Amino acid sequence: MALTPEDVVNKRFTITKFRDGYDLDQVDDFLDEVGIELRRLEAEANALRQENEELRDRVQSMEANEFAQPRSAFSGADDIEETVVTHAEPVVSAPTPAAPALAGAGLATEASKSSGMLQLALELHDKHVRDGEEKRDALIREGESTARELVSDAQKQRADELARLNGERAELQGKIKELREFEGEYRSTLRSYIQGQLRGLDGSPEPEGAPAGLD
Repeated sequence: MALTPEDVVNKRFTITKFRDGYDLDQVDDFLDEVGIELRRLEAEANALRQENEELRDRVQSMEANEFAQPRSAFSGADDIEETVVTHAEPVVSAPTPAAPALAGAGLATEASKSSGMLQLALELHDKHVRDGEEKRDALIREGESTARELVSDAQKQRADELARLNGERAELQGKIKELREFEGEYRSTLRSYIQGQLRGLDGSPEPEGAPAGLD
């Protein structure tokens, strides 16, 4: 799927819960700049394409006129030649006029020069269009690479954070287990101690001079 400027601007990344990765404002600013540049290049490329089409139409029109003008010039030369022959003396043959032919050749040369200049202009505009498209494609590739790198870094940071939390949880669970075992041992020891003390009290002789009514 091709990446559009809107895709770059509207791209959203998952925010980590425990530790931030890249600065979100900087990432958003960078993606906004990439989107603006892509839109500018796309508009420039469209304008150059339209201008290129207009120049091609002008070249075709000039080429059509180039073929039409020499025929018109030579036709005019034939008419002049007929007029000269009609009014010439019967004995002296009139020379063939060269001016119309030279005029036709001059028109053809000028048309050829104009066509060459327009062709050069077309080539220059084609080069500008190619350069703009190459720059646009390079920016798209750079934006895609940066987006992939950001996503990969965010995923790696998330995995590292989860691994760290899992390690801490396992450590806490181990400590809880140790505390419970200690508590069980302590309760058992305390119970044995109290029971021993009670048995000692039950087996001890009555003290002399005990108050009356206790035996």
